[in-house]
Amino acid sequence: NITRIEFDTTVNQLEVFTQSAKKLTELGAATGRYSIYYAQKGLEVTAVELVPELVSQLEESAAEQGVELNIHEANATDVNFIPDSSQDIVLILGPLYHIQNEGERQAVIKEAHRILKPNGIAAVAYISRFFVAGLLAKMSHALVTPQVLGELHETGLVTSKDVDPFFRTGYFATPDEVESLVQSECLDVEKHVATDGFGRYIGAEINALSEQEYQAWLKYHLMVCSEPSLLGSSNHGLVIARKPE
Repeated sequence: NITRIEFDTTVNQLEVFTQSAKKLTELGAATGRYSIYYAQKGLEVTAVELVPELVSQLEESAAEQGVELNIHEANATDVNFIPDSSQDIVLILGPLYHIQNEGERQAVIKEAHRILKPNGIAAVAYISRFFVAGLLAKMSHALVTPQVLGELHETGLVTSKDVDPFFRTGYFATPDEVESLVQSECLDVEKHVATDGFGRYIGAEINALSEQEYQAWLKYHLMVCSEPSLLGSSNHGLVIARKPE
């Protein structure tokens, strides 16, 4: 259940924007969960993924599901094969927390702005560095040091050899930083939600819910996920921004 909340919340928050959309690009599509979902909804989907193994899985999954995707093995920082002002929606639901270089993060948002039609929507996901601090403390007392926590707080990075490689290669943002990033590339923030809420802190309890109970929890979560005080404590956050006309 705990991994469903992010997907269900993202789809729910984007529904009002995707209903009238025709063309959608996902930058950093991974194995294609969102790309396939929106292709099944009838959108013309372009899926961009950098990792060859994930591209192969994406192609296999699309074939198994019987959906057509325009799949490209490429870096989200440069999608020159997608025409200017051609997309109604651009999803950036993974790249920002895998790119440690600030200039490259800006390049991804710049490309999203370029390929969006006027009035188009960009959905940008991130992992909160405040949540990660708590996660490190939960993982090991050895990570609760001024060096590790100070580095995370100041830079959004975790370079300690005592953590899983995911953390050493990741980038963890603050909610304000991501809003500023999209605004710096001339996108107007429409929504900002705590995609998981505080669910990750009670993961075992969420996972133990029946389907009926999960749906009740999800309904509650969707009522409160826009509450600003939840943003930093949520594992993932989602900024939805619009390209001005």
